Amino acid sequence: MNGTTTDSLLITVVAVLGTLVSALLAQRQAHRAMATELARLERRSSIESYRASYTALNTAARRYVAALTDQLHALRADGDHSAVAATTKELHRARATHADCYAEIQVTAPPAVLAAAQEVNHDLNATYGLLLRLTHATAAPGETPATAQTRITTLWETTLPTLRTAMRHDLHLTPDHPPSRGLRRR
Repeated sequence: MNGTTTDSLLITVVAVLGTLVSALLAQRQAHRAMATELARLERRSSIESYRASYTALNTAARRYVAALTDQLHALRADGDHSAVAATTKELHRARATHADCYAEIQVTAPPAVLAAAQEVNHDLNATYGLLLRLTHATAAPGETPATAQTRITTLWETTLPTLRTAMRHDLHLTPDHPPSRGLRRR
């Protein structure tokens, strides 16, 4: 073989290898882009799932506190046993709904949100027990409608806002954590 043939053969081999390598590199790049997009979609799905769970818990907790408030008002309206029975029934429903939402949060929420949710759950159920004891006239000494009102006010003004702040912080919706294009970083 002469030098020209060898050069031509070498150029042809390099060209074929270049074509094959460029196809492999393009395929690899496409795979990386697809993996990146899938990861982004999974993060978005995760944040939407958390957002839905947090919204449900917040709504259920607020309804539970509203039902506790209604029960207290019904107890203060002496003599209307049908009103007390109706608010008690609604109170039981609100408690059950909250329990369902809280159960989901227990297995999905990060520690900071779980701690705030536990405090809300404890305070709600303690107030529930107090109001039922007042309803059935089995309250312990010192358990009065005023005590129940203080607990309810604390729930509205302190405990629930603390939970909402923890949830918003986890979703990166607080001023110190602005939304990062809707993506959750863990």
